[in-house]
Amino acid sequence: MLRKMVSRKHYLFLYFILIQLLASCTKPNQYFAKERYIVTTNTLNIRIDPTQLSKNIGTLKKGDIITALASDKYWVMVKVGDQTGFVSIEYVKKIDPISAPKIVSFIERNADWVKWPFWVISILLITIWIISELGLMRYENRLKIKFGINAKKISVSPLIFFVTGILTAILYLYWKDQIIESLFNRFSFLPRGMGSIAWIIWILYLTLLLGMIVDFSGSIYRSGIKFGPLTFLMELGINLIIFLTTFFLVISLFLIAIIFLIVFFAVLYTIVVTENSKSFSGFIGAKK
Repeated sequence: MLRKMVSRKHYLFLYFILIQLLASCTKPNQYFAKERYIVTTNTLNIRIDPTQLSKNIGTLKKGDIITALASDKYWVMVKVGDQTGFVSIEYVKKIDPISAPKIVSFIERNADWVKWPFWVISILLITIWIISELGLMRYENRLKIKFGINAKKISVSPLIFFVTGILTAILYLYWKDQIIESLFNRFSFLPRGMGSIAWIIWILYLTLLLGMIVDFSGSIYRSGIKFGPLTFLMELGINLIIFLTTFFLVISLFLIAIIFLIVFFAVLYTIVVTENSKSFSGFIGAKK
């Protein structure tokens, strides 16, 4: 059985290399960060239209930082609750975009298929993903054979981490500043007043948390207090690798990466589920 798994692993590697070569003709998307400004006057009116005669819908204080929806030589469009307003560019100063955390900056710097670090990181992540899955399978089979303990047949969190990684990367490509602000600068358990992107992120990660709770409960129920938490921690480590791999590849190759990842995920987990079913059946048969 192990020999079959190894041969299938080789096919997965060959498929990965083939897709990456085909993707080399695709230019990676850019990361869109909106312009940011700081207010330089004591009080700055927000107008409903880009004219000094229009209605005032709010005010800003000196030192307030705003994110521009759009701008020209005279006005900056900003979000005010559910409305859009305008402030005079004469009373604001442009500042640098929100800086990303070091790990995110490292991923972004190396997410370029024309540079060798991209290939090293991609192959390394895929390799760790496959080896980790095979290691978890061997560990669960050992629990069945040596201790008579059955692990979960199916986990929901790998799929949730997989989808969350892809969607987070897509959002990062088009709303980089809002993603960084929602996750790192202005994180909130209930992101009221932070815009629709923050609420999408909140829903994604709430779903991810619920999936982890379901899998943890399943591990305790199937494997007991002694082995259940360790099994869950091993699954969690694999899930983090899944998230990093999907995020890194999608911000690098976008649609090509999404197609590759969906096929790769389906093939890999078909193998995992099939092998687990065979092992479980063999274990039951041996006990009779």
